[in-house]
Amino acid sequence: MMSAKRKVSFARPVLNHTSQKRTNSTLLNKILCLALLTSSLSACNAIPELDPIIGDTGKPFSEVAQSTDVIDYAIDLEIFPSSQSIGGSGSATFLITKATSQVELKLDTRFKIDKVEVGGLVTTYSMTGGVITIDLPKVAAKGDTVTASVFYSGKPHVALNAPWDGGFVWSQTPTGKDWIATAVQGEGCDLFWPCKDHYADKADTTRIHLTVPDGLVAATNGVLQKSVPLSNNRIRYEWLLQVPASDYNIALNIGPYKRIQKSYTSVNGQSVPIEFWALPQSVDKATTMIDDDLMHQIEFFENMIGPYPWYTEKLGFVETPHLGMEHQTINAYGKKYVRDEHGFDFLLHHELAHEWFGNVMTHEKLNDAWLHEGFGLYMQPAYSLFRYGEAAYQHRMYESYLGLVNCHAIVLDGEITSNQAFNSDIYGKGGWTLHTLRWLIGDEKFWQATRYLVYGEDFELNDEITPRYRNTQEFIDIVNKVTGDDYTWLFNVYLKQAELPNLKTDIAAETLTLNWQVPGNVDFPMPIPVSINGEINVIDVPAGGASIAIPRGARVIVDPEMKVLRKLPIIGSCEENLAKRARRK
Repeated sequence: MMSAKRKVSFARPVLNHTSQKRTNSTLLNKILCLALLTSSLSACNAIPELDPIIGDTGKPFSEVAQSTDVIDYAIDLEIFPSSQSIGGSGSATFLITKATSQVELKLDTRFKIDKVEVGGLVTTYSMTGGVITIDLPKVAAKGDTVTASVFYSGKPHVALNAPWDGGFVWSQTPTGKDWIATAVQGEGCDLFWPCKDHYADKADTTRIHLTVPDGLVAATNGVLQKSVPLSNNRIRYEWLLQVPASDYNIALNIGPYKRIQKSYTSVNGQSVPIEFWALPQSVDKATTMIDDDLMHQIEFFENMIGPYPWYTEKLGFVETPHLGMEHQTINAYGKKYVRDEHGFDFLLHHELAHEWFGNVMTHEKLNDAWLHEGFGLYMQPAYSLFRYGEAAYQHRMYESYLGLVNCHAIVLDGEITSNQAFNSDIYGKGGWTLHTLRWLIGDEKFWQATRYLVYGEDFELNDEITPRYRNTQEFIDIVNKVTGDDYTWLFNVYLKQAELPNLKTDIAAETLTLNWQVPGNVDFPMPIPVSINGEINVIDVPAGGASIAIPRGARVIVDPEMKVLRKLPIIGSCEENLAKRARRK
């Protein structure tokens, strides 16, 4: 299906999504309405519910959608801050993969469609929910290319709690200037532009033209080609992204930005442009953060994983009114330039991690989302170890452990929604799975497997970096190949069960007995470090348990450095953990 040089072909995943994500947004909408009732009875109608087709990204491809591979998007929009509306066009150029008389795009039903064109000529179309089925002038044969354009306008869905509940964010800077952003990871690109709305079909190129009132700047993905002054105090910014990107990664960022430009030399010898689009009052802080923080973070990623992938575009960040999101080459940053107690800005680091874990290596299915977020989270403690040492690493891992919920498996079978996929444990439990794996197989093999996951096994330092889709089984296979052993048992327990394994320990008659209790009594031959009077030994614990002799009165600590992910009394059951979270909120 994937035609371009930088794409990796694979069978399209078929997903069956429900309205869970939309239900959450609906509840928040009702709460917001109640809060606003005292000032305006019409406020409850201000944010209409999302159409169920639009409210969740990655829905199964229809037969029409399966006939096309998008190779180019062109977005041409004018933003009207005063009315919180947009208008313009969105075009998709398709490579036809199977003869068809129609093509398909998705767009939120709240927009008014003025016309639809194919090859520059007006054509007929039908719309069911958010699905636009566009009639072609004649049947397109396999190998043909077709360009369909949708001209539309309206008020886009407002994000109730960006980036967790997505949409447009209409805000103002501290000086009263308009400040606008989008974040649509869970809901998808069709919240504000016509697209296929699926991570499994990346366009090779994306052209983005944004017209805004003079005095504002529009920053987005790729490379700024030019800015063009227009009549009526407007200015158009023309951007071009020439690498494949998931369509949810396309983001609009508008404000009175100042561009900070720097560069660094990558480990592959390429000169990489750095751009940070900051509010005027933040320029000094942003510059300091680049010099004192970001440069060190880049060094870590390139040393441990490999070259920054988008050196032909930019390594970009933009200051946003919401917390943040991994928008390829223009990561959203809204943490106000405050370093954490760990000595660096975790949000900057986490979003940068997604340029590798999410944007080069993209999950094949929502079921594999932990490959984005588990690695994305684990890179922060790994960086703490790289920069500050063992104590900093352990502190971050302990914090993460205390946040585990253990209510759901992080790799679910069957067809799931994005709301199910992005449960909190794909971050912490995913990261802890990697922590234990790293201890078990050693640093060298762990980072080798990680590099293979991202770049492929045959990647050389100066090769072109090829985006690829990955699934959990592929990572397991990579680990098994790198180590020469079979670690399927580890992933089966940590990723595919909700409950953590419990190590039963007993000391009696100068004997230490260890026995794993695992839901379903599945195979789990996890060794365990044991400190006996300060000397650490790694004990194999096969099925049926293990017993070792210990001196009378010995000081025994099982897993003294918390290398192994397991159930400990410092965290509760699923229900207790949920109740604890509710109290914190």
